[in-house]
Amino acid sequence: MNWSNRGLLLAALLALPAMARAQMSPEQTLKTFKVADGLQVSLFASEPMFTNPTCMDVDSLGRVWVCESVNYRSKLRNRPLLRPEGDRIVVLVDENADGVADSAKTFYQSAELLAPLGIAVNPDASGPGLTVFVAQSPVIWKFRDANGDLQADGPPEVLLKGFNGIDHDHGVHGLLIGPDAKLYFTVGDSGVTNLQSRDGKGPKWSTNSTDCRAATVWRCNLDGTDLELIAHNFRNNYEPAVDSNGTVFLSDNDDDGNQQTRICHVLPGGNYGYHPRGPGQTHWHEEQPGIVHKVLRTFFGSPTGMCFYEGTLLPEKYRGMPLHTDAGPKHLRCYHLKTNGAGYEATQEVMLESTDGWFRPSDVCVAPDGSLLVADWYDPGVGGHGMGDTTRGRIYRITPKGHTGYTIPKMELQSAEGLAAALTSPNLSMRSAAQSAMIAMPKADAVKQLTAWSNGNDPILRARALWLMPYVTDRATWTAKAVELATKSSDPASNILGLRMLDSFSPPKESGSALALDDRTVRQLESASAPEVRRELMLLARKLPAQQVQPAFYSVAKQFDGKDHFYLAAMNIALGTQADRRSQLLTAFGDTFSTWNDSIAKMVFEFRPASILPKLEASLTNSALLPSARMQIVDILASSDDLNAGKTLLSQLRSTEKLDEIQTQIVAKLTLFLPGKWAGLNRSDELSAVVKNLLNHPATLEAGLELVAAAEMVSRVGTVSEMAENAKLPRDIRTSAIRTLGKLPHADAVAVLTRMAIQSPEWATVAVKSLAGQVPMYGEKAATGAALKSLQELAVASKIAVETRLAAVEALTASNAGSKWLLEAKSKDSLPKELIADAGRFLRNSPFQAIRNQAVIAFPAPGKMDPKQLPTIAELARRKGDAGRGQKLLLASLKNESQCLKCHMVQGQGGQIGPDLSMIGKKATRENLLESILMPSKAIADQFVQYTVETVNGQVISGMAVAESETALTLRDANGRDTVIALKDIEERKKLTTSLMPENLVATLTPDELIDLVEYLGTLKTASLTPDSYAILGPFPSGPDNAGLDVKFAPERTENLEFAATVPGKSGSIQWRTIRASEGAYFDLAKFHGEAGNNSLSYMLRDVESAIDQPATLLLGSDDGAKVFVNGQMVHSNRDTRAAAPAQNSIPITLKKGSNRILVKVANGNNPHGFYLTLTAAEPLTALPLPPTK
Repeated sequence: MNWSNRGLLLAALLALPAMARAQMSPEQTLKTFKVADGLQVSLFASEPMFTNPTCMDVDSLGRVWVCESVNYRSKLRNRPLLRPEGDRIVVLVDENADGVADSAKTFYQSAELLAPLGIAVNPDASGPGLTVFVAQSPVIWKFRDANGDLQADGPPEVLLKGFNGIDHDHGVHGLLIGPDAKLYFTVGDSGVTNLQSRDGKGPKWSTNSTDCRAATVWRCNLDGTDLELIAHNFRNNYEPAVDSNGTVFLSDNDDDGNQQTRICHVLPGGNYGYHPRGPGQTHWHEEQPGIVHKVLRTFFGSPTGMCFYEGTLLPEKYRGMPLHTDAGPKHLRCYHLKTNGAGYEATQEVMLESTDGWFRPSDVCVAPDGSLLVADWYDPGVGGHGMGDTTRGRIYRITPKGHTGYTIPKMELQSAEGLAAALTSPNLSMRSAAQSAMIAMPKADAVKQLTAWSNGNDPILRARALWLMPYVTDRATWTAKAVELATKSSDPASNILGLRMLDSFSPPKESGSALALDDRTVRQLESASAPEVRRELMLLARKLPAQQVQPAFYSVAKQFDGKDHFYLAAMNIALGTQADRRSQLLTAFGDTFSTWNDSIAKMVFEFRPASILPKLEASLTNSALLPSARMQIVDILASSDDLNAGKTLLSQLRSTEKLDEIQTQIVAKLTLFLPGKWAGLNRSDELSAVVKNLLNHPATLEAGLELVAAAEMVSRVGTVSEMAENAKLPRDIRTSAIRTLGKLPHADAVAVLTRMAIQSPEWATVAVKSLAGQVPMYGEKAATGAALKSLQELAVASKIAVETRLAAVEALTASNAGSKWLLEAKSKDSLPKELIADAGRFLRNSPFQAIRNQAVIAFPAPGKMDPKQLPTIAELARRKGDAGRGQKLLLASLKNESQCLKCHMVQGQGGQIGPDLSMIGKKATRENLLESILMPSKAIADQFVQYTVETVNGQVISGMAVAESETALTLRDANGRDTVIALKDIEERKKLTTSLMPENLVATLTPDELIDLVEYLGTLKTASLTPDSYAILGPFPSGPDNAGLDVKFAPERTENLEFAATVPGKSGSIQWRTIRASEGAYFDLAKFHGEAGNNSLSYMLRDVESAIDQPATLLLGSDDGAKVFVNGQMVHSNRDTRAAAPAQNSIPITLKKGSNRILVKVANGNNPHGFYLTLTAAEPLTALPLPPTK
């Protein structure tokens, strides 16, 4: 959340009071809630007692401690504090137990207090005093209140320091005291620098690319010692939740338009896959080895607080389950967990939601009586460091229906009964007081009492008592107890608890002692019947010596069922991250597992044992293996950085004349990795021989061209040129050849592309776009000068089609030199009038700051209104617009100056520069939408922050960082173009506070059009899925009048499709291939089939996963007629002769929970020919992987 420091700041500030007045009172909002069956919601407290609650805790007396943030992001944005005296920690007290706060007391206020994001209250073991931990980067503070007067005794002391992300959502947050009496917390992907235990022992942790990557989870003693990193490589894991058995869950936020918010079970030692970001990778990298997967994807959102519910007041179904607030969809949720092998499966239930668009739940806590308190940030929007309201905030209370009052059980820590009641409290503060009391007792008394509880029947009391044993007994005693629990109990939960005790209290490495488990104990554990117990053994094994782990590792590995990801992930964690340890443990892998099967394939992929990799080449050609097994081997080899793995894949293409599904996958992997990790093969004899073979056979020409382009094989420029100009070759092959020339930095390639642009009208546009590949934004290629000259000549060549000339203009704007030439041409009035509008639009969005500054003057944007003359946002928000007109405006923006869909995606249409807006109406209020359009720099989500980079040669480039590897940074500009910059060439990198979205775009709309657009955006509340690729089989003959639609070809005749088989087609044998979307999510069948596409039809197939049984809508646009089948049933048929456009048909369908097969049959008379397809549904959908195709 942020504020613009540009022209509209004053207008925004003036708008805020009116905006606030337009919102609901707490009592009004209370009426908008929908609460789960059996529950009720009431108002506990609201403004003016406090405002803007970022987080809270509830102490043992039921008092609610709230961290306020009126000065949210003031320091980050270098603006004055809105409240100069500083933010506050406020304590809300219900003095008459009626469930409504009666008073508020300021515990601490300081200008240094800026949006703290974590608080934990720890009462003293005796007396009224308490300690309060507060998380605010760069530190975790420790406050004292010795006399319990609810005022801090003075400034806090620093418990830990070294957290990045100052005044930032991605810093340190989420404090809680766990069942092991340790402090747990998370740090977002801003990371840490020199973070160390308070006593100076142990490592100094700094964010890196190996074992402390991106966002992290930690624990330490309450005095700041024994700091331990639990897991890493999240994005912004807001708050951990820890149950009595030590199970850790958290949410991780990477929505920002990606709809990738997730719920994770935290495995100690786990890598959760956020970084690095790069081409060919999924969002959380779950397709790669070594990554722990999420339990549940919750799609769009802004997840906030989380806790486990271990009380008895609420209905039984909530007990033992994690509860979670998400400020995006405005939900309080419960995740109902169910053990599934070594992991969990989860279903979500919404416990509380509101139709008040300003309701923004920021935290949830359990009170001592078992009721829930839910904090409400109350704001028109959330995310991007933005804030639209500084005067409001609420806290609501959830109780069973009919419940009255707020009676807090008296905490009494002098008797066994009182201690047991406090220790089993659902309230963390009361539990921590009991922990402190037990630890402070005489050791013998404490051991006696804890032993009695640990032998009792109450599982929560037993677990919480056992966690305290290490504090009151010597290591040998509690270790023996933990081992006994782990090995002798018949209850898997108790086994796991014993192992977790050994893990949590294992001696630090620097102490010189190691975690000691005798071999007999390990042998007992490795044969445990419950997979979750074996999982826990493997997690603990990361701290055991390799020689002791090895026998257990192979015993556990032999019990892998080939399906359980979390079991596999735990084994990988046991191997550790050090190369020597992994090598020692995996030496025997090849001898232990000599017969190939799916289970072994998955282990090899995950572990990458060096002993077995050399054997994989023979397995690739083993006809006894199923294609799926051989495909796994391809994936395993492709996951390796070793050039020998690339050579092994190349060896499978030496003499082929026709690609099978395995070889097709090999070509895809080589195409992806030859420009990067396997670049050492680009000039190799092995690659040269393979390319020569592929280019010698008609069926493998396209594969050969793909490898030539990926490796920039300029030695093949002559061959590729001949193919590009050979009229006898199929259209798709010629198209690929032309595009390949754009990848070959050679003057001959430029000459051929230029000639085709001038002499071959049908190829002119693709030739010019390929020429653009010779003109990189950053640096130069061998033929850059020649390409620039050709593009300049083409742009002003009056005899060439305008479409081709505009493509030349776009290509020129991608480089500094080309942009300067256009500016100079404009200044000399030599730029043709028909090019001026497009040249201006591209140059105003240039990644080069100097070019942008000149373009604003040379090419002023057309305007319909002056934004400064608009009324306040609050007044605009009250106006009613026309959603239908707004939808048309949005679709038109693909081709006009407003540019909305050039950056944003809506239901499958648009660009991929800014956030996907398909569900924006569910997250943003009208005020928030208006604010985002009028002041795009006010709230910029971290995923879309602009950077400016100065290179060592003085070039300044700006754009969003869309990928970063260990060697290069990729920036994407406002025109959607990517620039790859070598890290060694970067002199300086800075974050910008301005959005990539230009601030003057709203001037292209009239005030009424602005309101219509906002009206339509507000209706976008359903999840959408637009697959970017399909398996395709065709062309088949269709005949006149789409007659082929009535013929049942192979895909309609059987449910069990053979994707490797060939079938008769229109012009010979055909087989399933893969087709990918072109610009605008259009599947261009004419381009894919060439001339064979005339009077033809094709089948396109994609499997889609639905989280639940639900109705959905399929939006189809087709050229020409089409049929659609869902799970084998025809749901649509049309015989229209038309040009395709998005959403020409809106088709109601029903999706079942799990996998659903979508089969589309599209017929064609004469080209053009293609289709659009988008699915919308209430609950999100996921495109499943394509079957292996050519």
